[in-house]
Amino acid sequence: MTNVKMSQFGSTLTDREDGKRAALSILERTPPPVQLDFAGVVALGSSFGEEVVRSIAKNQNDTVAIVNASNVVRNSLYRIAEGTSIHLSFEV
Repeated sequence: MTNVKMSQFGSTLTDREDGKRAALSILERTPPPVQLDFAGVVALGSSFGEEVVRSIAKNQNDTVAIVNASNVVRNSLYRIAEGTSIHLSFEV
């Protein structure tokens, strides 16, 4: 599994267009499966997160591995996955 450092896209990830660009970059450069590493990310907005998480999940049988997510980021991820078939797998 390839670790994708989300901090390469910034420490505050909120903009939908930036999320689309990040998702495209991840999908083009990294073969599945990938895990999203949120070390250094202090905030994750639903717009950015939806673009990335949903794109990755679609490419990985609705499963996304998450590492190093703060409580703030984790809560945002839970809201993004809520009501969908996306399964989030959290590791420290």
